[in-house]
Amino acid sequence: MENKERATLSAMPYIKGNKKRIRALVISLSMFVVLSYLVSYVLACCQEPFMQACSEPYRDMLLTSPHVVIEDYESVEEWSELATEEVKKCAAEIEKVPGITGTLLFREGRVRMKSVVGETTLPCFLMDDKEDVKTLMDYKGVNMISGRLPEAPGEVIIDEKLWRNMGDEVLKEMSDRYNVVGQFESDYYLAMGMALSSENDINLIVFHPDDGKDYGQMIKDAGIELYYVSDYESQQKGIMDDVGSLSSVEHLIQLATGILLAICLLVVLSLHIMDRHEEWCLMNSIGFSSGEIYAMALRELLFCFVMALGIGIVFSAVSGIVFDKLLCAPIGVHIGLFRQSAIPVIFGVLIAIYGCAQIPLFVNIRRVCTVDAIE
Repeated sequence: MENKERATLSAMPYIKGNKKRIRALVISLSMFVVLSYLVSYVLACCQEPFMQACSEPYRDMLLTSPHVVIEDYESVEEWSELATEEVKKCAAEIEKVPGITGTLLFREGRVRMKSVVGETTLPCFLMDDKEDVKTLMDYKGVNMISGRLPEAPGEVIIDEKLWRNMGDEVLKEMSDRYNVVGQFESDYYLAMGMALSSENDINLIVFHPDDGKDYGQMIKDAGIELYYVSDYESQQKGIMDDVGSLSSVEHLIQLATGILLAICLLVVLSLHIMDRHEEWCLMNSIGFSSGEIYAMALRELLFCFVMALGIGIVFSAVSGIVFDKLLCAPIGVHIGLFRQSAIPVIFGVLIAIYGCAQIPLFVNIRRVCTVDAIE
């Protein structure tokens, strides 16, 4: 009956009575959470904007150039006229492929885009007819927010994110005869306008549903020879070839950070556990078993780890918002605050540290004895 009425060991008295030590442990653990998050966030600044800009527009369209041979021509201008007519004929054949919803002929320019780290170029869709510009705008859900639509050769409109990103430098890769006459709002980093007569890089935009089918291969299967195909899959692969290795760097940094932190924390935890030997012996002397003392110590550690995780998540979110406001928003890029790649590393290392802490804890619990047995 006495055993049933005996008070159970609680973790809270020690936690409340040793706030400085508990605070230091919790802060150390929470800083690991924040550091792991920031590593993932900063490295994402090198990847995500380029993913958004270089591959997302291709989910429901592809770029290609039909293979045409013009043998009899006397000037570049004549070649361009003859090639344009041949490409238009090929476009009519492409539109017969099941699933294809339309095509647009365009000349390709290149506009510049940067992220927090790194820079690339994107296609600028240059049309021969201003109605084709409107067609692409409607297809991509573009809404003008300033300026006007392009009407004359050399006039370009761009997404406002792209303008914030590069400003006057956005058209640096193109002829100085091009100029921006308006900005629009869209889900993509797009640029489009009217081609100069000197442009002879003839390509096609091929519209199709976002259903995962390989429309480039379907066009080839229809007997239409293509110089190249840029679709969502090929763009994704190209980006991963360029920056995909950063994911390995991210995991390596997080792993190295986790191992170093784990070693430091295990030393701190070992000292913390050894300092409590006499306290635990006293508890053992008044009737608490080694199992009860062990369970109490586990609850103390669990409290610290849960607190550290909660505080780390809050500070990670705050740091992500600060990075977005100071680094990303001013250049028109957006990095998702939720970093899925950091989750397994954070939980894995915290669980590993908690598990390794059982070693010094178990060793010291085995040494617990009554006060009169202490030498």
